[in-house]
Amino acid sequence: MASKSYYDNTSVIDEAIRTLRTNISFSSTDNKLKSLLITSTNPNEGKTSITLMLARSMALNGQKILLIDCDLRNPSVGKQINVTSDIGITNFLVQNTTQSEIVIKDEVSYNLDIILTGPIPPNPSELLGSQKMENFIHKAEEIYDLVIIDSPPAGLLTDAQILSTIVDATVLVIAQGETKREELQVTLQNLNNVEANILGIVFNKVKSKKNKSYGYGYHSKE
Repeated sequence: MASKSYYDNTSVIDEAIRTLRTNISFSSTDNKLKSLLITSTNPNEGKTSITLMLARSMALNGQKILLIDCDLRNPSVGKQINVTSDIGITNFLVQNTTQSEIVIKDEVSYNLDIILTGPIPPNPSELLGSQKMENFIHKAEEIYDLVIIDSPPAGLLTDAQILSTIVDATVLVIAQGETKREELQVTLQNLNNVEANILGIVFNKVKSKKNKSYGYGYHSKE
């Protein structure tokens, strides 16, 4: 599948996200995709923004979606939705907090449930790699059409690698013109080392030579 570039106006960005949504929906015809990890090579590549827009697009399209902020080192989903909460996935993992207590209903789409990080722990990798986390994701897969996880950058930390072994597939976001080729190669190698199922790459901050605007692109591995 050829890569595509999109430019920065609301209608075109919406169309780009719908295209990404369609590509993901048709990525696996034999086994239905139930969980998806979205990661990046470095911080500030727009990973969380794309994750949230994708989750909302799928929810508005009629799917029941759960979005979990698993960036336990630098959480951003709460900032994106303008919600401050001290309760999240870490409360579930280390305390007796129930799932219903940590779920937030998205204001944009009723079909989207969101779980923030909760208190930042001293041992993110251990928590994310715990059996309790794996069980939580698999149980959520039975309730939701798709579980989407926003994770830390895979080029810097092991958290994304750990999570990629639990979910069905992984999408990598890179900032065109910012992410170095060597950094991308290291990130892909990190994910391949744990046999992550990489669906494709989303190119963010794609510059137009004509008007220097920004947008999105998607490139499948196939």
